[in-house]
Amino acid sequence: MIRNHELLTQSGDEKLPLVALVGRPNVGKSTLFNRLTRSKRAIIDPNPGMTRDRLYGTIEDDRGAFRIVDTGGLDVGGRMEDMISEQTKQAIAKAQIIVFMLDGREGILAGDEEIAAELRKCGKPIVVFINKLDGGTGMKFDTAFYEFGFTTMIEGSAEHRLEIDTLLDEIHKELENFDTQVRDDQQEHPIRLAIIGRPNAGKSSIVNKLLKEDRVMVSQIAGTTRDPIDSYLTFKDQLFCIVDTAGIRKRGKIEGSQEHLSVMMAKRQVQYADLICVVIDASEPEAVQDAAIAGIANDAFRPTLILVNKWDLVKDKDTNTAKFFEDRIRRRLKFLEKAPFLFVSAKTGQRISKILDLGMDLMARANARVSTGVLNRFVEDMKKNHRFPSHKGYQPKIYYMTQVQTNPPTFVTVINTRKPLHFSQERFLTNRIREAFDLHGIPIKLIAKPRS
Repeated sequence: MIRNHELLTQSGDEKLPLVALVGRPNVGKSTLFNRLTRSKRAIIDPNPGMTRDRLYGTIEDDRGAFRIVDTGGLDVGGRMEDMISEQTKQAIAKAQIIVFMLDGREGILAGDEEIAAELRKCGKPIVVFINKLDGGTGMKFDTAFYEFGFTTMIEGSAEHRLEIDTLLDEIHKELENFDTQVRDDQQEHPIRLAIIGRPNAGKSSIVNKLLKEDRVMVSQIAGTTRDPIDSYLTFKDQLFCIVDTAGIRKRGKIEGSQEHLSVMMAKRQVQYADLICVVIDASEPEAVQDAAIAGIANDAFRPTLILVNKWDLVKDKDTNTAKFFEDRIRRRLKFLEKAPFLFVSAKTGQRISKILDLGMDLMARANARVSTGVLNRFVEDMKKNHRFPSHKGYQPKIYYMTQVQTNPPTFVTVINTRKPLHFSQERFLTNRIREAFDLHGIPIKLIAKPRS
């Protein structure tokens, strides 16, 4: 089975055995995760603490498959460190095997001893990977690592791919009694839903409410989410992959910072999405950055839903408040003027379940296909009932039309000129298609070609 390594996991993978990468901050867990999954999804930075939530991937070879989870470094400190440690502990509890990572250059530190003591209590197979030993002159690991009492110890380098095959051999050896076969009949294509927005708009809270668990970290600290996080759920027999992303701030505020790469990855996930939710903070509805984020969604040509979150904070609401907010926001989100709105509260759960209902409706219409015969009757009716706008005195003639793709619905129209349609003409034709085939809120691509 061929895998898209940017997507990391697929439907059915949650049934595979799980291997957790555990260690203190900056020992190379994310580098190893990227090496094993052949991806660049885990953010790598010399500053510790870049990984916060659990990030899952699937590894498959001729011996079978297993899931791997990258975790935040186990550390002690403030509330953020406690939240990261809680996410890591959840990963350990769910894993069948633990890869305990150590820094061979730095040797044993106090944090390593504390983690080793905790892992000895878990009663699960432990494979120790002593990282950052790249074979340079004098590169030998501290023999005191053996005092931890773990049987299987491998010295290598995730960055330079040293002893990675040995590590995989040991993992597969420990998984001999587990089912590691991927079944093709489990590979249902999920709706990939990317949730984007400014920092602290409530994206992670919405994800947790949808999943009915604390899957991703939530705090008042802007920028808590770093890596894009995939989570699966089934709603009305439809599988969804919910992707929580880092908050997107203005470029000038993040250039040269750790946050810059997180934002780049968030934008990349939009390109892989089938459906997009743009989250707007109802307590700050005038934020200029929301328009820029709407532009990112618009460029992806995917059905988009505007979620106005924290609706519970808006006081003195009446029957016209939602309409007032929608009109106010639509004036700024010119890119998404047709996108539907939903007013929600992640805190109270208000209308959260409607997100997936509305998402399924958008996807059904985005994936609809119109036959060429129906489209050509539409063209003839349009000629009779609507005057096609002219530009600089020129009015193109349409011969016929056909649909060549879904999501986004893409229509090729054959005309009598090599000149491209003017914006006003393209908009006119797109609006007539949208009205005729119930594609309101669905982005449409139109390609005009001359008759050969």
